[in-house]
Amino acid sequence: MNDDFDETILDDEEKFKKRFRRIERPAFLGEPKPKENKKTITIMLDPDIIEHFKTEAERTRVGYQTLINQTLRETIEGTASSDPLEKLLKNKKALKRLKAELEAV
Repeated sequence: MNDDFDETILDDEEKFKKRFRRIERPAFLGEPKPKENKKTITIMLDPDIIEHFKTEAERTRVGYQTLINQTLRETIEGTASSDPLEKLLKNKKALKRLKAELEAV
């Protein structure tokens, strides 16, 4: 396959559909969450805090802003725990994913 992009393919819908296909979201990721409950804000954080959450995000493959939100929620609800097993047992999404993986075995 040639690496040069032929822009004329954009003019012909049939050629475009033959060349490119839509990649479906994997089932194990679940449905995307609606962002209607989220609100955009600006917050100033220390660089080491941001780096910590970005490192955790790479390790867990969860967005760093999501991790910050989860940590704040756990703190507010008084459910913050340093025990990873406790966190896993309270994470319904992770448990459903684990259940599906185990049933597939």
